[in-house]
Amino acid sequence: MAMPREEIGILPRLERGGCTKAIRRLKITNGENAGWAERSKWEELFHRLSHPFPAVMIDRVEEVEREKRIKAVKWITADEFYLAGHFPGNPIMPGVLTLEGMVQSALILVEAEHPRGKVSGFLQKVDRVRFKRAIFPGDRVEFLVHLTGKEGDLWTFKGKAQVGKETAAEANLILKVGVREVGFEL
Repeated sequence: MAMPREEIGILPRLERGGCTKAIRRLKITNGENAGWAERSKWEELFHRLSHPFPAVMIDRVEEVEREKRIKAVKWITADEFYLAGHFPGNPIMPGVLTLEGMVQSALILVEAEHPRGKVSGFLQKVDRVRFKRAIFPGDRVEFLVHLTGKEGDLWTFKGKAQVGKETAAEANLILKVGVREVGFEL
């Protein structure tokens, strides 16, 4: 079952002591008006994944099919912090951050299957990595991740980063997933 198209953006906020933190803001892009509960669900999701700003490599989740696949998006802008040194005069997105986008997409897919639990995921193995195209500022990267299997706490995924119709990178990922259920059912 596909979820509605939604955009998760980053909005700075001042916390106690003048520290700048980031909160996530939901913006509906397909004209639907999601209620407060829907907004809170996505904000809580990113907080539970424990990927703080600027480590979040996903700007928007477009589709989620529970136990099957996810499609997430990242827009690469010229002011991304990692482009300043990679490489001066010829900025490209580092391959490790492309893989990180796939891993974060996979964790969101796991989280969709366990909405009441506290999910923790650790990357165990990356296999068959192929970088086929550089990702430049101005590109819109789609992270397409498919669940290929589960064996105990090891989940395997096939991930692809795509720019337009071109494949920028692909990899097989194995994550060790821990789920701690919270609450109870009647």
